[in-house]
Amino acid sequence: MKTRREFIQGLILSVGGAATLSACGDNAPAVTATAPHNPGRFYSGDEMALVSRVSDLIIPRTETPGALDVNVAGYLDGLMSDWASAETQRAHRAALARLRADLDSAVGVPFERAAQDAAEEALAELDARAFEIDQSMDGYRRFKGWITQAYFATEGGAVQELKWVALPGRWDPSVDITPA
Repeated sequence: MKTRREFIQGLILSVGGAATLSACGDNAPAVTATAPHNPGRFYSGDEMALVSRVSDLIIPRTETPGALDVNVAGYLDGLMSDWASAETQRAHRAALARLRADLDSAVGVPFERAAQDAAEEALAELDARAFEIDQSMDGYRRFKGWITQAYFATEGGAVQELKWVALPGRWDPSVDITPA
């Protein structure tokens, strides 16, 4: 169960996401999982490639946009460079380094270059281990939460996936009110 502080931090991250998104280049071209990656403001090129590939596997494109389509990696790069404390940045880099080592070892090549089936299988096994067995993988669990929060803070995630509508239902400006 989440503490009140953890809940409020998540809420702040979600609400503050819209402002951060504009700083992260919402109009930036979509990043592909196989293309070379330029470094971001926080992430190195290799870290950006890893974040993009993992994000794409967690939230792939279907009939709605995927994580790459809405630039989740850029969003997280902006959060890490503009919002995260030095302690959070250090912990996140350590979590990414462990994630890279685990995934590279599982597929036998750099994870970004692994075949789709091998990458999906390796990430599914790591995910199961992180959420069921290995409590030392808190960094990955937190990272996965950030990916989903970043995705649903974007227009594509909120409007197309969640079908969020600013004013749901029909608007009738003049309705007769009768006693029940």
